[in-house]
Amino acid sequence: MSEMAYQVFSINSDPRLAYLEDVSANVPDYMQLTDGVRLKGTIPESTTFTLSEEGGDMLCDFVENTSGTLIVSTRAREALEAEGITGDDFEYLPVTLKDKRGRALKSRFYIVNPLQKVECMDRERSKFSASARTDEILSVRRLVVRQEQVPAELKLFRLGEWPRVIVIRSDLVQRLQEAQLIGLFVVGPGEKFTW
Repeated sequence: MSEMAYQVFSINSDPRLAYLEDVSANVPDYMQLTDGVRLKGTIPESTTFTLSEEGGDMLCDFVENTSGTLIVSTRAREALEAEGITGDDFEYLPVTLKDKRGRALKSRFYIVNPLQKVECMDRERSKFSASARTDEILSVRRLVVRQEQVPAELKLFRLGEWPRVIVIRSDLVQRLQEAQLIGLFVVGPGEKFTW
């Protein structure tokens, strides 16, 4: 396989987009979710998130949220699964979204929980903060992936050094864009990202 570029999911600051603020408050053991720990059976199917009154009205296939959690529509889930984002390395945890008035939406949404972690951060070219005492990564602002560290078959995974970062391979980004999914926002190698 030729070399692939890797990108990072980031928050899209477009004011037209609907977004969620209550993810961390409504998920038990939220920190486990950002660490890529298996949570099937821990997060009940009755889990509900409400669209922020301060957000826009455009609800997308990739739902913006202030927690850096990957939340997708049924259509996005189907596109991901068609590209091989299935099996034991991923969980799709069903959740319900409510509109700004508190009414449940008919469409189903899912938290995508990538379970595979790969230590692949290029420490010389990435921008990050680390503990002076332990060298543990505390945050990442710009990521450059050492591609040789990533197994060839992986298209979506968590950064091993800081699992809250979800990395996506550029060919998967292209396929999702071709499927005309709305709301996919990623940044390229070395670009600043936020959540």
